[in-house]
Amino acid sequence: MQTIYHGHSFIEIKTDTLRIMIDPFIEGNTSCDVTVEQLLAEPIDAVIVTHGHNDHVGCTAQISAKYNCPIITSHELWKYFEHELGLTNVSDQGVGGGLQYDGFHVKLFQAWHGGGIGDFSHGYTTVACGVIVTIDDTTIYHAWDTWLFGDMKLLNELYTIDVAFLPIGDRYTMWVADAVIATWWIKPTTVVPIHYNTRPVIKADAMEFSKQVMMHKYAVPKMLVAGQYVVI
Repeated sequence: MQTIYHGHSFIEIKTDTLRIMIDPFIEGNTSCDVTVEQLLAEPIDAVIVTHGHNDHVGCTAQISAKYNCPIITSHELWKYFEHELGLTNVSDQGVGGGLQYDGFHVKLFQAWHGGGIGDFSHGYTTVACGVIVTIDDTTIYHAWDTWLFGDMKLLNELYTIDVAFLPIGDRYTMWVADAVIATWWIKPTTVVPIHYNTRPVIKADAMEFSKQVMMHKYAVPKMLVAGQYVVI
């Protein structure tokens, strides 16, 4: 299994039989290594969307329209995809709720962040969330946009996390020091910093994050550039 980093918070999970996109932000993602056309060149089995901000929704509608694959998201964002865009293959879940799909399981985990989508006259307020994806005996946690919060400790109590993706860009999310603490609490085998350096306002030092994690032996840090991946 590969967890491929495509810049910002866009992660692709790829196995011999599955291809899952998480927050497929391409257009406007200055660090992304693929185009929408390249992404759509091979079948996609599911898209997971954490919240309504455009740097996370990305090309979700195009993916679902081409392959009729499920959009897995919160109940609130389901309303937007179905009512505003007319997409019918949307699988809504509540935060804390899990669902088994064909070959993988998804549980939405809380996150502290906003999530509105749409214009000011006709917008939707959506619940921001992280996600836990389990495929066979492998578990991946993507925190997405969030502040550090104490319930992250539950992840270590309930799961063995193989790879954790944690934001470090500050201003809208955790920053380096917060993400180091989160790694300590979660205790993943591997941790990957995300959501930084895409724009000047979220500039962060991933090397410092990696040094702190290694020094404390909380996990194995992997600093990925777009197109690189972790093999599980």
